[in-house]
Amino acid sequence: MKQQIPKTIGIAGNPDKPATRARLLELLSLLAANKVTAVLDREMATLAGRPRAACALPALAKKADMIIVLGGDGTMLRVARELGNAETPLLGINLGNLGFLTSVRGDDLPAAAGQILNGKFQVQPRFRLETALRRSGRRIESHRALNDAVISRGAFSRIVRLRVTIDDVLLTEYLCDGMIFATPTGSTAYSLSAGGPILLPEARACILTPICPHALSNRPVVAGEDSVVRCQVVSAAGELLLTIDGQVQVRMKVGDEIEIRKSPHVVQLVSPIGQTYFDVLRQKLKWSGANV
Repeated sequence: MKQQIPKTIGIAGNPDKPATRARLLELLSLLAANKVTAVLDREMATLAGRPRAACALPALAKKADMIIVLGGDGTMLRVARELGNAETPLLGINLGNLGFLTSVRGDDLPAAAGQILNGKFQVQPRFRLETALRRSGRRIESHRALNDAVISRGAFSRIVRLRVTIDDVLLTEYLCDGMIFATPTGSTAYSLSAGGPILLPEARACILTPICPHALSNRPVVAGEDSVVRCQVVSAAGELLLTIDGQVQVRMKVGDEIEIRKSPHVVQLVSPIGQTYFDVLRQKLKWSGANV
């Protein structure tokens, strides 16, 4: 179905990628030729030589009909986090290597921009997790995760014991190196490398994947969309960290508990018409039939 053509497009990105400046200037030229207003975040405004035109990401989300992100998956995760509750559609242009969130390769930018400016794109809402860290019964931190929330050991820590409940019913206690709580979007990230399943984006579920469990019977578990998962640190020797989307790290202590539930806010991801999730899987994971 044809979408409404964006009249104002925000641009965010990673200025440290070697190809970013060239792609940014190319994109600005394409937008100007089509009489589309461009609004740039601070890094992109500086890179384009327009520092006075810089706009903070939350303000950019309010002005733009769509945001094009130049970089890799890490850049997409950062932008999604900094946008907070805003659900402005995001189109990722992959300037890195492996990229599941960045649906368009850098070389394909002109063709993709042409499709976007003709309304030939699709928007898919991506489920997010709301994570709350509680200490002594008091909520001290809360974050949203598009990919995952990970409890992991520090460099010199020993195994940890984690007590996990789902909807206040005990699942089990894990002896392990840590635990990954992943969304369907994050099912192809750290969770996959730890043996977790791949979920389609529309599954809207939470994957619990133990990291190096010390019992062969411990396997990933998929909790429902409306489930409330709680994980308490029963014992740990050494440093323990809670990491959100690889972007935010919080130190944890024995007795701490994280609560994971569905976020009321989604991230809207844009992709060109004709591109499917299975196309991305085949290409990125180099499955048979991939055109790589």
